[in-house]
Amino acid sequence: MAGVEKWLKLIAIIHIIGGVLLPLVVFSPIATPYFEHLQKAFPHGDLTSMKFLIGVFGPTVASWGLLFYYAIGKAFLSKTEKDWWFLFSTVMIWLVFDTAFSLFFNVTAHLYINSLVALLTLFPLLALKPHFNRKENTDAS
Repeated sequence: MAGVEKWLKLIAIIHIIGGVLLPLVVFSPIATPYFEHLQKAFPHGDLTSMKFLIGVFGPTVASWGLLFYYAIGKAFLSKTEKDWWFLFSTVMIWLVFDTAFSLFFNVTAHLYINSLVALLTLFPLLALKPHFNRKENTDAS
């Protein structure tokens, strides 16, 4: 179980680092195929505006990664059913709404990116569900 915790924390760290770097990456050649894809989805879109919106989204991704890292640590300490559902819900809310919104606007690249991240995150969470079986302490202090 410690290996899965480390794996999920690694996913969170990748989000933190990637999110912090995203405002810089939008100006690098590595982002060119992504912006070409966006320009096909939004043929009248302004490339500078797209770079701004993706770049400013980076700190949000970093923030989510930091919160997910913290939540993983807390969840693995208490191992309650509620903790597992909390972690599962964070991934599902992002996955469903981000993917649906992206597909609505024909940004199919997000389907592939989101599917990969979801598989790398949800399979370990689903495998761990039986280990998160402690009952919530409801005693008032």
